[in-house]
Amino acid sequence: MWHHWTPAAWRGPFPFEIGLFFFLTLTGFLITRILLRERAAGESGGGPWRVRAYRSFQHRRLARILGPCYVAMGFALVVGAPDIRAHALAYFGQVSNFHMAWSREWPSGTAPYWTLAIQMQFYFLWPLVVFGMPKRALGWVFGLCVALAPLSRLVIEQWFPGIHHGGAISTSACDYFGAGALLALAFERGMKAGNRRLSQVAWLASAGYAAVYTLNHAGFAAGGLGYVQQTLLAVGFAGLISSTLAGFGGIIGRVLDHPVAQHVGRLSFGLYLFHAVVPLLIGKVLPFLWFPVFEGPLLAVRLVVFALVSWGAGWLCWRWLEGPDRLRFPRLAELTGK
Repeated sequence: MWHHWTPAAWRGPFPFEIGLFFFLTLTGFLITRILLRERAAGESGGGPWRVRAYRSFQHRRLARILGPCYVAMGFALVVGAPDIRAHALAYFGQVSNFHMAWSREWPSGTAPYWTLAIQMQFYFLWPLVVFGMPKRALGWVFGLCVALAPLSRLVIEQWFPGIHHGGAISTSACDYFGAGALLALAFERGMKAGNRRLSQVAWLASAGYAAVYTLNHAGFAAGGLGYVQQTLLAVGFAGLISSTLAGFGGIIGRVLDHPVAQHVGRLSFGLYLFHAVVPLLIGKVLPFLWFPVFEGPLLAVRLVVFALVSWGAGWLCWRWLEGPDRLRFPRLAELTGK
């Protein structure tokens, strides 16, 4: 939200977008863990199970993820987000990431939706991998998935100059999903949360990412290291997920256990869906917030309004589309179960 709402001078050099990359790594971990458990249950039950498990998984994803996503896209259409009005088929068909990859500028109000498209593509394809590959080959397949991302970034940069945002191409995000999947597989095979060796590797990877990012930000070419920069970040996030599952003590633990932090966590998906389009709504309802007087320190007033409206949208999304109250809708209750 800070990245999308504030001018560059307020953001400094910190890469706020890494929160998104953490979410993609977490998705790879959580979804793979779910699928591995469903595979184990299906194989232990005997008989054909893959089609049934695949359909059940897709029903849950469609109800929990795609429903709120389409509501947010409809909201963006109503408030006049220009890119989704011009390319609605790409957005609602969940291929907006490819559309944005070829666009010179990120679209106003709907820029975050490229990640939703990649998420849905992952949800559709990944169960086929986890359910279909021999179990002994899964580690190799997940590792190849990690390796595919830096190779994809290299190929796009060198041979596809018309792609302006190579990171929006689905294969360029495979290292996040793959790193999370490898962590899930390691847990499946007996690794404990908070594994010390993984923590050490994660710290080294994070330091490598910070070094490469700093060099690039300072204008020094990091050569081929730039292609593995995000892969190093994904490895660091895998270690963070492992440490989180082991639990945090001290001030970090108290902050994460605080009701406010828990509340923000519950609303996080709704906040992500609506926060970028909220300024378009406010621009129509309260246009005076764009007067020059609000361009200096008083820009904080505009940010507070953005935050309050986004919180309201996120709360409504949780109450009616994500949380327990979604079961008031009979079809969602049927799809997601109680």
